[in-house]
Amino acid sequence: MNLTELKQQITEFNQQQDSHFPVVDTLMLVHQRSDFYDQLLLKLWKAFEFDKNPHLTLIAVGGYGRREMFPLSDLDILVLTKEALDEPTQQQINAFFTLLWDLKLQVGSAVRTLDECIELGKAEISTATNMLEGRFLIGDSGYFYHFLERIHQSDFWEIKDFLAAKIAEKKKRYRRYHNTSYSLEPDLKHSPGGLRDLHLLMWVMLRYYGVYSLSELFEQKLLFPEEYIELENAQAVLFKMRFGLHLQLKRYDNRLRFDRQLRLSERLGYQGEGNRPVEKMMRAYFRATQSIAQLSHLLLVNFEKTVLNYREPQGEKIKLDRHFYLQDNLISGTEDYRCFEDDPCSILDLFYHLTQIPTAKASVSALRYLRLSIKKLDYSLSELPKARERFMQLFSQPNFVKKAIEPMHNLGVLTAYLPQWQNIQGLMQFNMLHIYTVDEHTIRVMQTLENLLEPDNDIYPLCSQLFRESEDRTAIYVAALFHDIAKGRSGDHSEKGALEVYQFAKLHNLSEERTKLIMWLVAEHLTMSMTAQRRDIYDPDVITEFAKTVGNQTALSALLCLTYADMSSTNKTFWTQWKSQLFNQLFKLTQQQLVIGNEHPVDYQQVGLLNQNKAREQLQAIYSKTQMQLIEEYWKNCPISYFIRHSTAQLQWHIEGCLKAEQALPLVLVTNKNHHNIIEVFIHCKDMARLFSRIAQLLSKKKMSILSAQILTNNKLVFDSFIVSEYDGKALSDIRCEQLQSVLSDVLSHPHQHDFELIKKPVRFDAFHHKTEVTFLENARLDQTEFEFKSLDREGLLAHMSEIFNELNIQLLNAKITTIGERVEDFFVVSNAENRALSEKQKQHLKDRLLEEF
Repeated sequence: MNLTELKQQITEFNQQQDSHFPVVDTLMLVHQRSDFYDQLLLKLWKAFEFDKNPHLTLIAVGGYGRREMFPLSDLDILVLTKEALDEPTQQQINAFFTLLWDLKLQVGSAVRTLDECIELGKAEISTATNMLEGRFLIGDSGYFYHFLERIHQSDFWEIKDFLAAKIAEKKKRYRRYHNTSYSLEPDLKHSPGGLRDLHLLMWVMLRYYGVYSLSELFEQKLLFPEEYIELENAQAVLFKMRFGLHLQLKRYDNRLRFDRQLRLSERLGYQGEGNRPVEKMMRAYFRATQSIAQLSHLLLVNFEKTVLNYREPQGEKIKLDRHFYLQDNLISGTEDYRCFEDDPCSILDLFYHLTQIPTAKASVSALRYLRLSIKKLDYSLSELPKARERFMQLFSQPNFVKKAIEPMHNLGVLTAYLPQWQNIQGLMQFNMLHIYTVDEHTIRVMQTLENLLEPDNDIYPLCSQLFRESEDRTAIYVAALFHDIAKGRSGDHSEKGALEVYQFAKLHNLSEERTKLIMWLVAEHLTMSMTAQRRDIYDPDVITEFAKTVGNQTALSALLCLTYADMSSTNKTFWTQWKSQLFNQLFKLTQQQLVIGNEHPVDYQQVGLLNQNKAREQLQAIYSKTQMQLIEEYWKNCPISYFIRHSTAQLQWHIEGCLKAEQALPLVLVTNKNHHNIIEVFIHCKDMARLFSRIAQLLSKKKMSILSAQILTNNKLVFDSFIVSEYDGKALSDIRCEQLQSVLSDVLSHPHQHDFELIKKPVRFDAFHHKTEVTFLENARLDQTEFEFKSLDREGLLAHMSEIFNELNIQLLNAKITTIGERVEDFFVVSNAENRALSEKQKQHLKDRLLEEF
């Protein structure tokens, strides 16, 4: 047996499959690969003369057993023995496995007697499932069929226990992937709606009915023709994507990461400029997984209810309307569900009934027929006046998002009602901030709003209070439904979305006042976020301008609710306690401005003095007169902006640290007590060259990100405040805080003894291409210049920028660092060496250097 020749055969086969993909049907390629390994194993089995041993049988199991072999799939085989092996035979089998590994095959192997198979299978559901798909290769065929009989007996795995165990596995898997098939970096096999969901369906059907394929399910009349075609098409999409992904990887993986998507989409033949090929491919993926997730769930529930646990209805049949009745907490339809086609408004009636009866569910039959009826509609449901009336009634019902909007989205009803919904269905957002597609994100925004009404929801108390007190929650819900409806089109999606929602409001006869508010919310849904995160909210001009945009308290409250729901629904970590405090402050300042009127800007000098006096009163109750004198001496060096930008609690924290240090400089304070996963850093020391640069470089070296920086200098003393987080977003321990405080103190005490190497951007960001933008903002002030900086994120980016500031003799006064997935959209306030605004020449020089560097 020539190892080189065998390797050459495998290489040539792989090259042949690569050349045939994706023109040749992927299912054929998958089966060809399985057949190739069959022939290879048979040849090697005979070469070892195992075919002459009557006690040995070779069985393909798992994915190989069902002939589902992708380029990087494991070759799962079971050597079934009639008795324990003698030493020579065991050594020969070990040599057989070693040869397979030498051929670089990913082999999953086991050698067991039948009794061992049964014992291990009873103990481990995964082993039982693997063997369930056993396929005879060579050996004693009679003994193989005896093996199949044993593992199909009820005492091996009773079907109810088998189903329960597999459903438990599914739930655990779904939780790992955030219970959505709309993740932007999905696992083609394990994500909700992925191939594993199809496997689960087939395992249960195989265990009970003995069917091995979708076509056999259809032949057994367990699938409607339309459902069979839908599942076949969905499987074909995932097969092609997984096969192509495996061809471009060297190690087994099914994760469709951003850095793999463009190459795969081009290989599959998707065309277009920029990210369009990826968007098209991912839209096909999301629609396929939605079909698989829905149908596999419905079919398994139907199997469980009508076969395993079937019982005659016990409760009274309560008529809900002429089409539906309630029995045993299930809503079912009359007349074989012809109502969905004869009276399409009944589709919305079903969901209305679900909102009216909190514990009720729709029967599986109702949902399956509804799915079929939706696909036959050749017009939009919103064209029907009765449907429009029913749709708007949903918005005022309890838990309507959970009970109606979410299932309507999953079942395709939203698309049938709103034609424009189809434009965002399965539309991916090619960035690392949004982990959901546009439609899934929108549904989660509405869910977040609805969750604000829960009595124990304390994630953002101010927002919960405002939403509960709102006199028009429907307006906010409708704005949420439409806030991203125009994404994926050219132009400003906020403006286009406002026009879309105007047409919706007009069609649904909404009042002029409600329409005006909804349009404004959609048009301005990003404004509050940008103001809070990318502007200096302690600048009176910023607050005055924002208050003019808002106009009144009702709009301000509604916008905060929508903004919070939008931001917190992008991913699990984007909303933080720190953001809550930031938005609370913007809300409070704007509220004050609205009360006094925009013609009278808030006197921030007075605000600073009031904050100082409030802190003074609280400190006087704690400290002695002598200590208060020291405090007053410390405050003499503080600019008024210091008291404006810090809360009384922060002022007290600074004073406590200052007194403990006996006013020695540098003073470095670090705490993790006020925020989850975020630390506050306060630095008070003498001003020095490259101060901010040293701090930024140190934090970068410590794998920390600066989220916000306030740089205050007065009388050659600095009062710098930073909000900092770990790169990975994890909570910072007390020890980590102590270490940071110690090293910062050392760096500031001995600045020339420390030098840091700047870090390059993560390789994973190479999948993204964001053109760096530098935009100077109009500002009437003569002592400072404001500019926005947008670019691809990288570790140590702020440290890089600080070096450029030093090089150009530019002073950083304030910074807002906004990380949006893989990119940053930062806001800076700077001045030149003479504490003046940058000249046009200095602006151009700064812009050129930043564009050159980034």
